[in-house]
Amino acid sequence: MPFDSTTVIPDGWSAHHAAAAAGGMNATVDVGLEGPPVYDPATDDTTASWVSAYAGPARIQALNDATTGQQAGQSIAGRSYLIQLPFEARAAVLPPGRIVRVTAAGNDPRLAGQRLYVIDEQLGSEGFTRDLVCSDNQADTP
Repeated sequence: MPFDSTTVIPDGWSAHHAAAAAGGMNATVDVGLEGPPVYDPATDDTTASWVSAYAGPARIQALNDATTGQQAGQSIAGRSYLIQLPFEARAAVLPPGRIVRVTAAGNDPRLAGQRLYVIDEQLGSEGFTRDLVCSDNQADTP
């Protein structure tokens, strides 16, 4: 039991320990949404624009929950991923429906270029990272 003038978890606990968690972030991501189409008359191409809410380092871990199911008569597979962003990213608003574009992954180059879909933004009063639960199946988004 703490004394009246103390707390079990001191102020700044998460911020103080955040650097240790950031040391394991060896991937980079860009989290956002596709914006309205943009037409380029020089190339006669129309591409989707991108509205970024966070871009920077991340740690990406596949969770052991691969699933398969039927949708419109086709077999659909999906896997969840835990994506950890630095402590500073806790200020960003990254609710379900956002898209995570993996731009680089040091130890798994096949992960680069993947699109993952935020299905849950993990909130909490203490935490060293901003955690997102994502899926590689867009149909999993709410």
